[in-house]
Amino acid sequence: MSKISELTQQEILQYAIENGIIDVTYVQEKIIMQKRKEFLDEHPYKIWEGKNGKWYTYLLEDGKKRSLKKRKTKEEIEELIISYYSVSNASPTIQSTFDEWTLVKLEFEEICQGTYDRYLADFNKFFKTSKLYEIYMIDVTEEDLEYFVKKTISSSHLTAKCFSNVRTILNGLFKFGKKKGYTNISITGFFGDLDLSNKMFSKSIRNDESQVFTEDEIPLIIKDLKNKPTIENLGIVLAFQTGVRVGELASLKPSDINGNVIHIQRTEIRYRDPVTKKHIFDVKNFPKSDAGDRYVIVTTSAINTVESIKKLNPNGEYLFEKNSKRILASALNKRIIWACERLNICKRSSHKIRKTYGTTLINSNVDESFVIEQMGHSDIKTTKEYYYFSNRNKQKKEKQIGKAISF
Repeated sequence: MSKISELTQQEILQYAIENGIIDVTYVQEKIIMQKRKEFLDEHPYKIWEGKNGKWYTYLLEDGKKRSLKKRKTKEEIEELIISYYSVSNASPTIQSTFDEWTLVKLEFEEICQGTYDRYLADFNKFFKTSKLYEIYMIDVTEEDLEYFVKKTISSSHLTAKCFSNVRTILNGLFKFGKKKGYTNISITGFFGDLDLSNKMFSKSIRNDESQVFTEDEIPLIIKDLKNKPTIENLGIVLAFQTGVRVGELASLKPSDINGNVIHIQRTEIRYRDPVTKKHIFDVKNFPKSDAGDRYVIVTTSAINTVESIKKLNPNGEYLFEKNSKRILASALNKRIIWACERLNICKRSSHKIRKTYGTTLINSNVDESFVIEQMGHSDIKTTKEYYYFSNRNKQKKEKQIGKAISF
């Protein structure tokens, strides 16, 4: 008897079904009838028969405005109401669809935790403030999306590059929603038809001085860092000599260096712990992009810098370690900012060192195919558009103008 009392509800139900005690078809019909009754009872508008014998009611269109509906019979108008609420109840909101979409991408490792953190930050910043996230996917129209896009660009003063982050989320969100049956909107077609003027986007004003170190500043910084040869200072020197990303620099291992070639094959990543919400710093075993996995050819000076670093950290797993702990990219980034402050020159981040390296290669007429190999880019357009700035000193610029304009 005690064993029988321990049966679960699921086991009892299964027994009843298998032995004909419960008619499953009958139960299903009763559930459907009850659900239909609930939809009709909760319908906020009256159902009436017109003088013409037709039956009428109102339904919300796009979740916002009332729309008069007409059918030949009462049964038909009730079926319309039931169908409307069945679809609405099955459709999640923008918020819940975003949560489902990003969790799926995380589960299948289509994105890393750091990318998820960035998506979430952008979603909270742009979507939640627009109230779009409260709308059911089924109720969102292309008109809603167009208003959201243009309002977001305008009110947030987005550059074209910043808007691409919002566009990435919209693309992924609605492609996922369409596959799941939450919406009928083709987001590809929407963006194909969307007319956005370039005048809508804010322009980021960047002067060359803030983007790269000048020819006169580079030797000053290198000399200053070498005069205080700490492992962090030498790391910045190596950054100038190789042009690698600071995340790649912080995850280098001595085994990556063979002669005058450095194999770039991993990078540092940062993400928030889902539970504690604290930042976690880790190393992933592949670089930023497919082109990022590369072999960088370096000079004798760079090899000498590496040897000096090894003497300060002879037994570390990573090239940059202190007290048996890997030195983070942020620590290396702070070091170059401190050096700029000490020398009283324009403060620039470690990424500006990388831009300086790309600029120097192009100014030195290095073959374009070799430039993109060294930089880890897929094409020279990226290098020239985002990494090339004039860093010639004033005297050289005047000399070039004098040579070019001789009339």
